[in-house]
Amino acid sequence: MTKQTAMPIQALRSSVRLADPHTLAALDASATPLLGLADGDRPICLAEGAEHVLVAAGAGGGVTTLLRSLTAQALCLGAEVDVIDPSGSAHRWAHELPRVTYLSDIAAIHDHLQLTVASLHDGIRSWSSGWHDRRVMVIENSGAVAYGLRQYWMHTRPETQLEEAPGVEALAILLASGPAFGIQIFAGNPRGDIPGLGQVPAREVFPTRVLAYGGATLWQRVAPEVWSIPPYSVIPGRMHVVADHTVTAMQALYLSDDEAHAFAHGTVAGGEAA
Repeated sequence: MTKQTAMPIQALRSSVRLADPHTLAALDASATPLLGLADGDRPICLAEGAEHVLVAAGAGGGVTTLLRSLTAQALCLGAEVDVIDPSGSAHRWAHELPRVTYLSDIAAIHDHLQLTVASLHDGIRSWSSGWHDRRVMVIENSGAVAYGLRQYWMHTRPETQLEEAPGVEALAILLASGPAFGIQIFAGNPRGDIPGLGQVPAREVFPTRVLAYGGATLWQRVAPEVWSIPPYSVIPGRMHVVADHTVTAMQALYLSDDEAHAFAHGTVAGGEAA
């Protein structure tokens, strides 16, 4: 049973912006990406050995916002990043940045996933040496990507009798085995589904799950071990993190496109980034 961190909603900030002193202090004090601030400006960061992260929220719940923040911080820390953005617009700020492979065309996504799986054994990375040896794959909407991959394969290879599209199988392999090869996935999904892995519980693939704008059905699908669903909030950026058998309410860090672009380069507000 997951422990819930009791905290009054009013104790949380209504926004967490990059230029605020409490945010900068939290960034300076952490060697991993900052998710947001809990009560009393307590920073909520990814654990040192954190593996995949799932952001599950309904429309307007902040999936793009949180993924943008995490992506910019991963780049600032030195990781190589693959941005899979099926809409072609959610993460245009990252297009053409150094160490970023930006993919929006479904055929290119299919090929990239296949090649990534094929190259897993070519130089295994170790996370112990820091983010410079880490490869992060950011997927804006894993459900939309899986649907697109299935449609692509159905229309380009109609004669095959495969049970699953190869692109979806490749994504499932990366979700199941990626951390062993230095690959970490930050995935957004409004429904909390896990493409290609059937009925595997989300908690077994995503040790860190972030939920917002979700009712009982979403919580039961993504975090069934939570025995009491936290109160619903309409405040933009208000989220709950489920990790290490604890549920914590937080206000997510918000970066604009320009702020994320600058932070990824290692600068913020004209100075050095955390």
